[in-house]
Amino acid sequence: MVDAVNHEHAYRSDIGLTNLVRLLLFAFVAVCVFDPADQVFGVKVWLFVAVWVAAPIAAFSAPAKIWLPTGLLLCVLLFITVPLLSIVWYYLTNGTEPYAGFALMKGFLLVSVAIVLVANRLDVLPFFSAILTVLASMTIVIVVSLQFAPELFSVLKNIGSQTGLVLLGERSYADESSFMFVNVVTSPLLVISIAYYFDRAMSAAAIRSKVIYGSLTAISIVAMLSVGSRNEAAVSLLLPFFLWPLYTRRIARNECISLVLLAALSVPFIGKLRVLLNPAEFSNNIKLTLLGDYAEIFSKPLTLLFGQGLGAYYPWTISGRPKFELTGENFYFNTELTYAELVRYSGLLGALVVMALLLFPVANGVFGSTNARRRALGLGFMAYLCMSATNPMLFSSTGMLCFSVLLAETFGSSERGTNWMG
Repeated sequence: MVDAVNHEHAYRSDIGLTNLVRLLLFAFVAVCVFDPADQVFGVKVWLFVAVWVAAPIAAFSAPAKIWLPTGLLLCVLLFITVPLLSIVWYYLTNGTEPYAGFALMKGFLLVSVAIVLVANRLDVLPFFSAILTVLASMTIVIVVSLQFAPELFSVLKNIGSQTGLVLLGERSYADESSFMFVNVVTSPLLVISIAYYFDRAMSAAAIRSKVIYGSLTAISIVAMLSVGSRNEAAVSLLLPFFLWPLYTRRIARNECISLVLLAALSVPFIGKLRVLLNPAEFSNNIKLTLLGDYAEIFSKPLTLLFGQGLGAYYPWTISGRPKFELTGENFYFNTELTYAELVRYSGLLGALVVMALLLFPVANGVFGSTNARRRALGLGFMAYLCMSATNPMLFSSTGMLCFSVLLAETFGSSERGTNWMG
């Protein structure tokens, strides 16, 4: 009788701790999505620490249930080691101030969330996708509100600048066309909700479920189309074309059919595509100018191999984002060309290791799995990586959260299937 009571007490304690970890993780996910700059609540770091305090206690309260794949631990360790070594390299070769390496290192540390998810058998993808759908709905509401009430522009722009979540402005192109853009900085993450709900829609047996999940997919697609980003508009339209063949018998053939359809559908828009890709366009011109700087940086063999160090400042030819500049000489520590920056930080050797780790969930999901959900999420994350080529958010908390969730999906689902809420 006593043993039974003790067993029940231990079980309730275990459930309570697991729920606490789940609650902290959910709060952390919500903050990363809606307060990426940590300007509103200022609790992101504290939530991360709380997760890492509660998670080991919850895991070791039921040691028989602990399962940590060696591959996951190796991936996380390598991913954190590369930027750490680049910081050491910076202090050995330069060591001057200003320096942003330690601030950037926080993003890399967030990949350790994958260990918490797997060790505690938690699947945050449903909640992550639901939060992203709320973000998508908010984006659509803002865009529609501005169409019917333009006077709200200044109010929303002020709120957006204070929160760091939404940036409003106007973009013009070489053909003198211009339009208002609503840049929700975490909106690239919507590729994950698109992939997740697309899989749910295609896998559902009931028509009602298919309609619901299809509608949720459409919300994220419409939101990405609404923000005024060329990358996001292209990806939101392309991703469904590459996802549907995963649910057919002849995947390779149907992927080729999708490519042909895309090529045919793009023919009427060749003129617009030329305008968007015009080198004289402001954003394009900045990126092309930066390529000249990178050519100069990588002309030094030692820098090409080992980099300048994570967060090293550099006097760029063209102006960057003002809040990162410390002088009037375009002196700042990162640009929008994420993968060129990765090589500048860690050198070719370190960058290859990091890129291999980033691509692992993609390769494992698309080529190494027969599970449609993992394949869909792999393609979704590949789309995110493509957008990140010209978006510095990859190594921020949002990007690393996304990578952590995909790593946990890769290693966690290999033992328990795709439904592993614990």
